[in-house]
Amino acid sequence: MSENKSKLINCPICNGSKFKKLLTKDMLNEVYQLVKCKSCDLVFFNPLPSQETLTEYYNGEYAVPVYQQKKVILKSKKVLGLLKKLGLTENSKIFELGASHGFFLNEAKKNNFKPYGVELSKKACDNAKKKFDIEVENNLFDESSYYKKKNYFDVCCMFDVLEHVTNPNPVIEGFSKILKSGGKVVFTVPNIDSTEFKFYGKHWEWLSPPAHLYYYSPNTMKKLLEKHGFKVEHVETYKGDSAGNILFHSYLSLRQSVFYSLKYLYGREKLLKKRESISKSIDSVGIKNKKEFSGLSGVVYSFSELFNPVLKGFEKSRNNRGNGATLLIVAKKK
Repeated sequence: MSENKSKLINCPICNGSKFKKLLTKDMLNEVYQLVKCKSCDLVFFNPLPSQETLTEYYNGEYAVPVYQQKKVILKSKKVLGLLKKLGLTENSKIFELGASHGFFLNEAKKNNFKPYGVELSKKACDNAKKKFDIEVENNLFDESSYYKKKNYFDVCCMFDVLEHVTNPNPVIEGFSKILKSGGKVVFTVPNIDSTEFKFYGKHWEWLSPPAHLYYYSPNTMKKLLEKHGFKVEHVETYKGDSAGNILFHSYLSLRQSVFYSLKYLYGREKLLKKRESISKSIDSVGIKNKKEFSGLSGVVYSFSELFNPVLKGFEKSRNNRGNGATLLIVAKKK
């Protein structure tokens, strides 16, 4: 185990340098500090992981598992329906950063929008071309051909990616540059104001460095977008890609708590190897069975879903209060 040796950074929204420590997240190989900016309330891991840690984490080809595709398509239909309500017309140019296999862009194409995208995984780009006949550029955003197209796009989208980047400002600056006047940005991110974080704290499923670095709320996302000249048009929280209902998250949190407590029995190195082995096994079984959860987790998931009718009122209430698992925000370039 090692403490994160990277330097502390100032808040990327307000440049503040004073923080309140919220919790410590022990990932066995590194320990991370989750802080809240005292000036603007942005929550993030500070210091951020080292570049070496991030490179090691992202050195594999990323692929959306089969069992996640339905979630992506449902999200796509929700977002496209919302954009239509906000006035988006046919033949509008939609750009997606982190386009993966092109599932969202394909839905956009079906709705008579013009799809464009950038993705780091060459395999995913090839799949988008093969499956949907959509050209997704295999490149970094700021090195892509689209980055040079000033005032070109009607919409720029980024789904569950902004929380991964080490600095959100260049991304939103880039979007502002390539968008037409009056163009829109769309983001989905994990919601730090969610009931899940309030209930489960460091054992929340999405509190997962070095993958997730920043944790936005409706308030901090609004501040970030306004900083770059955008006016927020729509904010909501909803289930999004969250795995199951609040009861299932209780199980996930308990499972994580028990697993990480085993470091006192087995030691960090042995438990870290065990975690890697379990993760590979879960991914393999999930892809084979086309299910997100199998074994005991699958049983608990199915059982928890029986309570969805009872939880319907609770879910509606917390989403109305801005406490849903996922934050969806749309803003307009001034």
